[in-house]
Amino acid sequence: MKNKACFFLLLLGALLLLGCGETPPIPITVTPAPAETAAIASTPAAPEETPAPTPVPTPEPTPTLEPTPQAATIGFAGDILMMEVQINNAKRPDGSYDFTGSFLPMAALFAETDMVCVNFEGALAGEEAGYSKPRPTAPPPTEADPTPKAPFQSFNSPDSLADALFAMGVDYASTANNHCLDRGYEGLLATAACLRRTGMMQGGTYISEEDRFTPRIMDVNGIKVGIISAAQGLNSNDGKIPSEARSFAVTRLTKNEELLQKEFTLCREQGAEFIIAFVHWGVEFEAAENRTQQKQAEMLIGMGADAIIGSHPHVVQPIRWVEAERDGQNIRVPVVYSLGNFISNMSKENTRYGMFVRLCLLKELTGEVRCERVEYIPVYTFKQKLTDGRTLHQAVPCYEDPSMAVTAEPMDEDDLEDLQDCRTHVVNTAGTAEDISIIEWSHAYAQ
Repeated sequence: MKNKACFFLLLLGALLLLGCGETPPIPITVTPAPAETAAIASTPAAPEETPAPTPVPTPEPTPTLEPTPQAATIGFAGDILMMEVQINNAKRPDGSYDFTGSFLPMAALFAETDMVCVNFEGALAGEEAGYSKPRPTAPPPTEADPTPKAPFQSFNSPDSLADALFAMGVDYASTANNHCLDRGYEGLLATAACLRRTGMMQGGTYISEEDRFTPRIMDVNGIKVGIISAAQGLNSNDGKIPSEARSFAVTRLTKNEELLQKEFTLCREQGAEFIIAFVHWGVEFEAAENRTQQKQAEMLIGMGADAIIGSHPHVVQPIRWVEAERDGQNIRVPVVYSLGNFISNMSKENTRYGMFVRLCLLKELTGEVRCERVEYIPVYTFKQKLTDGRTLHQAVPCYEDPSMAVTAEPMDEDDLEDLQDCRTHVVNTAGTAEDISIIEWSHAYAQ
């Protein structure tokens, strides 16, 4: 600023001197330079320094993750039979039906299992088809039939049962059993449609030939698991299936083995890495498998079954590992001969006892999939009188400490003893051996 002021005074004096002479003034235009510019003009410019290049850090190599085997658990619950008393007690004041409470004690176990499967016995054919009633009595004896038998009991439940199962985490419902025609062929079709509407996968009974031979395959943690359901008998209801539907309506265990083999072949061809046969077989109320079941297990393994899960006897039967050879390789196949009942109103000995079984699958880095072990927990059908007057049937897991089970209302000492009796019976029947273990309570179940 000081230099700029001196320059301005000298210029002004020069202008005054010129104004005293005779020569006319010469107009001069001056544009003052900014201070920075003036400083630069008066000082020789220093040569610009080239900035030193910023060193580029050498990137650390990204660690390569070692591939690890994939694992999945596939769970199975036993026979679901909704009888008249269970349906009546599920009815709400607004006329709807809510079965959620029957399965809530199993919620934590279902939630930690990657895929849950059940055996649904009966129909979901609507109220107009008539809900479940008690078993009819035998007709009076006649000369032609001096010892008549009582007709088979049949079952039909409100559609909301399917919603409750799906909400509880059920992924697959098998309907290949002796009660699939309890409301005729139309009931069979309605049941399949109802279960599928919820989002569940359903198999064992089918609406068309194309439907039957479309494999039921589910991707479970990167393992493609196929399930094939089949039934031994249909309570003499075969005649209810129209002739044009008999080749596809129900997968039979032994009626047409060529068609059953076709299901296994297609399942494997379409990508199944592990195939489970979910079969309805055996003799009701028998505590051990029979020779027929053993032969049928051998047949199923030969067809391609990597595991076999059985239902129908309504009581628990043993779990066994079966050594076999297939396609030139030695294999070991878990066979659960009977899961027992999951929930029902049966009263015969041991019919309130069942088990929830999990197959623990492992997919090796080679791509081979095998069942590493089988684990199970006994399940008790607990009939509990509620404060609102209803009786709620609940499927309750039986832990070593029975008080760890969660039920609608607290259990008394007699209830806890019943759970302990169930556990003792099921463990003694199903057994524990190499790679067969009992699911124990964990803190996750308390949530």
